Parts: sequence; C-alpha cells; structure tokens
Amino acid sequence: MQNMYKYLKSAIEGVNRTEKQHDILIFKKSEELALKYDIKYDGKSFVPDDLELADATFEAGIELLHSVGVYCKSTGKVIQIDEEDILKSLNVTNPLEIGRLKEKVTVPHRYPMASIPPVVIGGPMGGSISEENFLYINLSAVLENVVQGIYSGAMKQFCGEYIRPKSPLELLAVLKAARNERLATKIGGREGLALMGPSTPTLPTSYLLVSSDELYSCADPQEVYMDDLKTDYETLSKCIFHQEHGNHYISGQVPVFGGPCIGSAEGLAIIDVAETLQSKVLAHSSIHGSGAVHSETGSSSAKEILWASNLASLAISRNMNYYTARYYWNAAGICTEMMFYETAAQAIGDTVCGRDILMGPTGARGGVPDHSSGLESRFMGEIAQMATHLSLSEANRLVAKIYSRYEDKLSNPPAGKPFDKCYRIRSEYDLEPTEEYASIYRKVSYEIMGHFPEGVA
Repeated sequence: MQNMYKYLKSAIEGVNRTEKQHDILIFKKSEELALKYDIKYDGKSFVPDDLELADATFEAGIELLHSVGVYCKSTGKVIQIDEEDILKSLNVTNPLEIGRLKEKVTVPHRYPMASIPPVVIGGPMGGSISEENFLYINLSAVLENVVQGIYSGAMKQFCGEYIRPKSPLELLAVLKAARNERLATKIGGREGLALMGPSTPTLPTSYLLVSSDELYSCADPQEVYMDDLKTDYETLSKCIFHQEHGNHYISGQVPVFGGPCIGSAEGLAIIDVAETLQSKVLAHSSIHGSGAVHSETGSSSAKEILWASNLASLAISRNMNYYTARYYWNAAGICTEMMFYETAAQAIGDTVCGRDILMGPTGARGGVPDHSSGLESRFMGEIAQMATHLSLSEANRLVAKIYSRYEDKLSNPPAGKPFDKCYRIRSEYDLEPTEEYASIYRKVSYEIMGHFPEGVA
C-alpha cells in the first residue's frame, strides 16, 4: 500500500490540469515520441515482425507515462509516476491462478511465438445481455471445453424493468446476474470455473456487493475500469479494497483510435503500452485488459487497431512480466461469417505476439443485446491453438487474407441474429447451435484452416 498512499497524495497535491488539457498533452506527446523513436506504420501490415520496433515502442510507452502522468478526475490534479517505480515493476513476477477446484487454471507468462496457447475467457465481456437469455448465454460458454473462464455481460433489465443506472434496483440486478453466472458453471458441470466482471454495476457498492466466496471470490478476477491515462477516487478505492482482501482484479481500458487522445496507429501503440504500465504501477492489478476500438466502426478488428494492438503486445511481452488480456469488440453480429473472420484476425495476432488471455468475443460492438455465444468462444480458442505454430511473418500473411474477407463491411456490418435465434434452447440442460449457425462455423473454419501453412491446421 506504500506506493498507493504516495500516489493518493499526488492526486491531492499534484499539478492542476483540466481533462481537456490532459487529452491534448497525451495526443501531442505520443506523436512526438513516435517521431523520436522512429515508430512508423506502413498502412499495410497487421502483425509487425520488427522486434527492435517493438522494443522502441516499449521505451516510448515508459517515457509517455512518466512525462504526462495520470490525470485524477476527482481532483483535477496530475499523479506523477516515477520512472524508478516503472522500471522496478517490470520484472516483478506474481504467479496468477484463476478459478477453483478442478477448474483452477495457471495463466502462463507468454512471449512472442510461444508454443503454449493463451487462456480463453468466453462470454460477452460487458456487452448488453437480456434478462431472459442471461443464464443461457453464459451456459453456452461454460459448455465449451476450450473455455477456461467466463466474462459476462451487462444485464439491462430486472424483473422486466429497465435498470436505471446508479439506483438501488441495480444492486438486486447485480446479485441476480452474479448468481446466474455461478449457476451456469454448476449446471454445466464446471463448478469453480473462473468468473470475470461483474459487468452490470455502475455503483461501487454493486461491485463490492458480489465480491464474496459465494460469487466473485479472490480467484475470480474482478473488474476495475480505467480511462486513457486517467483515474478517479472510485477506481482507486476499488483497487485498495481488492488489494486488502487478496483478490485478483483486472484493470480494463478501451482506448479509442480517432478519439481526443489518439490520432494515429503509432500513437495508439505507445498509449496502449503506457496504459499497461499504469495498470501495473498505479492500480497494481493482476491483469491488464486492453480493447482498443476505431471511432468510425466501434470495432477492435480494424486494420490500424490490429497493427497497434499487436505491436503493443509484442513490446509488453518482450519487456515486462505482466499478464495482459484483450477484449474482442466485433462489428458484425453473431451467426455471420464476418463475425468469425473478425475473431480469427484478432486471435492469430494476439497469439503470436504474446498475449496471455483472450476474452470474448462479443458481436454488434456489444451494443445490441444477446450477441455472444459459446460457439464464438470455441472458435476463438481453436484459432488461437493453431496460431501457436505460426511465425510473425506467417501470421501477418494469414491475417491479411482474412481481413480482405471483411474489410469492405466494417462500416456496414451484417446484423446477424440474437442468441435465441441461433441456438436451439429446450432447457438449461439441452441447448446447442442451430444447424444454420453450425454450418457457418464449419465453413469459415475449413476456409481459414486451408490458409494455414501445411502441417499446422
């Protein structure tokens, strides 16, 4: 807690700055650092293979965090992050086990082109989920053997009524959601499977309400959301709570390419590294989850996002010991070929670039209810396992082929179908994808397997 106290004091006594000034400073400094470290995006690549470029991006990320600091929205002050603290944190290793009983998983420290596949966390990971399909969607992920945990979505109704954010009714909804997540693991015969989240809360009390051995235990990474090189008292309070109780927690950030801080793919890669360092040094989280999206498409599968995220993953996995995860926000809805293509392009890059955990995917950008399923998570895991045999250059060529299959649809993606239209649901013990959905999965799987180098698929 010593560093936390130091940074809390900085949040009170630091330099005054407005949030807009902070955004502009991040934008300018990240672009300056891209020039200083000669970080250039050629506009064509998807998976970088220049390891010196990755190392330069890491150095730029350190300099960005140290020079700009972290803005505290609660006080309007800047928390200065000492470079010494950053450097001391790089090689600190804390083994990570998630889940309990026979479902306990030891998360591997991965590196570029590692032969061990990343851990697969299924579920809508914050996407909108209807009350009536909440249990079934989580259960569909639990039933997939490749899934090693579930990151649930945000339940939007309680007893048929819309949940007004920050109302007492939210607490009841959060309890129901967490109990249904845990119930899904029991029905699926996987008691102890790791939960991540919760995703329904907007109140700090709602998050802490379900932090218990019964629901979200210390082995179930709990969500602490952070903005672009920003924080607030609520976030810092959650971090203190989880540290004091010995809980694993995941700090999630979704930087927006084309937003107020990020104007280039190079800048995004540097900011992604800086935010990861922020999570380890300031938040002390067990995992950092990144899910950069493009402002024009709202998806994490656009070309610039793929390149920048892969470059940042290379930089982090080569230069620090820390567990990183990635959120998959796909543009297309589920039960479409495009949804599978988007997932494949991301899973291949993340796997070869050393990402430790893959999360999702969720369709329709997470905004349309019930666009998540276990079949999508199964596909993500299968592609990741095959990608462990690829080199960086092989992965780049393969992602280029896959990206060409959906590039022209990103601005107007197919809507797909909600979960209950592409799964046959007879009961909690009898649900499976429809034949239409299964046939799309098989078609895209066989097509992508055909593009893998001989002897891999």
